[in-house]
Amino acid sequence: MIPAESARPTVCLVHPRGIVRDLYVEALQAAGLRTEIADEASAVLEGFAAWHPPTALVIELVPQPADAWMLIERVRQLHAHVPVVIVTSKIRPDGANRRRARTVGCAAFIGKPCSVETLVDVVERVRRGERGLEVVTG
Repeated sequence: MIPAESARPTVCLVHPRGIVRDLYVEALQAAGLRTEIADEASAVLEGFAAWHPPTALVIELVPQPADAWMLIERVRQLHAHVPVVIVTSKIRPDGANRRRARTVGCAAFIGKPCSVETLVDVVERVRRGERGLEVVTG
């Protein structure tokens, strides 16, 4: 049974519009999570004040990696209790993005392609307190 809307944990998803985002939203909601959605990183900090307190931030690094990293660092400073999950197609062969994610305190790094089941599993795991998760497929 899905809890009442106001009692559902909130996940903030920052991801460009499209079918992948729609699938992620549908899967997170089916798992009983409320989702707040932003197309780009610049809209998120304002949203944090208006949304239900998020229990996780899920962010795609593209199309504007610099903005995404700035948001991640800002959220880690202002809302350290909110775990950050990067789910991205921007995988660097030298591993720099994964190292940077660990350095700034991200709870998880997921490389695309990422199934909806994997995303939901990782989000649930970080909500329960797991950290340092890395899932890179393909």
